[in-house]
Amino acid sequence: MPRTVAIVTKLAVSAVVAASVATGVMLVLAPSRVQSTGPAAAASLSPGEDTIIPGQPAAVLSGMKIRPFRLIDQDGKVVDETIFDGKWSIIDFFFTRCPGPCPTMTTEMRRIQQELAGTGVQFISFSVDAEYDAPGVLRSYAESHDADLSNWTFITGDPAQIEAMMTEGLGFAFERDGSAPVTLSNGEQGDNILHPTHLVLIAPDRRVLALAAVGNHEHIQLLVEGVRRLAK
Repeated sequence: MPRTVAIVTKLAVSAVVAASVATGVMLVLAPSRVQSTGPAAAASLSPGEDTIIPGQPAAVLSGMKIRPFRLIDQDGKVVDETIFDGKWSIIDFFFTRCPGPCPTMTTEMRRIQQELAGTGVQFISFSVDAEYDAPGVLRSYAESHDADLSNWTFITGDPAQIEAMMTEGLGFAFERDGSAPVTLSNGEQGDNILHPTHLVLIAPDRRVLALAAVGNHEHIQLLVEGVRRLAK
């Protein structure tokens, strides 16, 4: 049986995520320490102190970075790393033909988007299949999933930049395996793309504050509640 699309992370991230799953608790916050939003407010937080996922120490999260990039969105407009500045962001990595967890991730992101309406939190989905996922494809996918594009951006572009963001910046592993083709969601045969299936919380100063594994609804809800408090 061919492998399905799944999360693969580097050792450090795998270890802390596994530990958090074992504890049964994903996110603990101390919201009283957060008084306002924006880059200055985020910079005043101690890494890992106000957003704490058991088993994800500050030393690990502080090593995860948003790398500079220059890509395009679902409308063909150029976007770069400054999209994160001054806003709380929840991001994921997906592709439109994904036969595995991507539809679940997108549905989860849409649910969270609705739940956090009015908080100023933005959502960003990066395609890991940029060769296929042209801007028009992303827009059609977004519309088919009822995504509100007023604060949800779908990004594609140079595959090398997106891979570097995942691997060099955030410490996730990524593999595009053409040796064992899988049936994609559109019925075509294609490479088996193994990619992160976490939602990643980014502070307004581009710091990574939390990882939340998709598929555990309790953990995702804890993340939602935490972001709501942080984004007050």
